[in-house]
Amino acid sequence: MPFMYKPSLWGFTASAMFIVLTIIELQNSSWVDAVMWGMLAFSFTVKYLPKFLIFSLPGAMVSLVTLVAGSAMFAADAADKLGKN
Repeated sequence: MPFMYKPSLWGFTASAMFIVLTIIELQNSSWVDAVMWGMLAFSFTVKYLPKFLIFSLPGAMVSLVTLVAGSAMFAADAADKLGKN
């Protein structure tokens, strides 16, 4: 799938790792480190969210439309072949 490899995917992965590090630091009662990891996770999410919405959603829509159109063409061809026999 061509829309799966995007820099925003890596940004969201990094953001998820930062959120996990924030939770770990909160469990260790290290508030200063937890706030720093949380701000980093927030900034990565805000940075990559528009890129994800702009580039990934149109690619997903194109793939969905292609899948639906291909399925409709296959069903029409199968019905045509079954009708001739």
